[in-house]
Amino acid sequence: MVEDSENIGQLIERVSQKKPDLVEFRLDKLSNSGILEMIAQKKTFPAIATDRSNRGPAATEKLLLEAASAGFEYVDIDLAAPFAKTAISQAKSHGAEVIVSFHDLSKTPSHSELDRVLNSERRAGGDVCKIVTTARQPRDNLAILGFLEERAAETRLVSFAMGPQGVASRILSPLFGAEFTFAALTEETRTADGQLSIDSLRSVWQLLGVQ
Repeated sequence: MVEDSENIGQLIERVSQKKPDLVEFRLDKLSNSGILEMIAQKKTFPAIATDRSNRGPAATEKLLLEAASAGFEYVDIDLAAPFAKTAISQAKSHGAEVIVSFHDLSKTPSHSELDRVLNSERRAGGDVCKIVTTARQPRDNLAILGFLEERAAETRLVSFAMGPQGVASRILSPLFGAEFTFAALTEETRTADGQLSIDSLRSVWQLLGVQ
């Protein structure tokens, strides 16, 4: 989570030490968009701009497009956002790739519903399609991983289930074709229930023999 008071140089250095493949910057608490230029100039890794705040559709659209213009490689635009169609086109004109995202905060939908959401994201113009659900039981992990195995070959797809019951899907999704998964910089900076730190995720992967 990036805040106006953040020392961007120190933050970039801390993140760089972890040698990430890709970094998501949550802009929920950001009001000074000039910080976006600082991040873009100092970063040594590809970056995603994401805003899950309640600042309002117009302000969120403006902030994400400013991130795209500043040099963020990706912007995350919610499929249901009223500005999605125009923002997707404009972000691409700035050279950014667009992650079109969908979040179900209550459950993991049926396979047919997941397919419907993915097809909607593709039609919207997503370069990467992101579908995040909520696991209510262990078998929800199997639903997500099976969905990934079936659809990731044809689409750059990110999908996992949130919550304590969904940790397995976060860990295993790249093995089933997901473009990437998410981990926190530290245990204290987690932004979602069930999210592991990058060190913990890598430790599990090492135990599984995949890193």
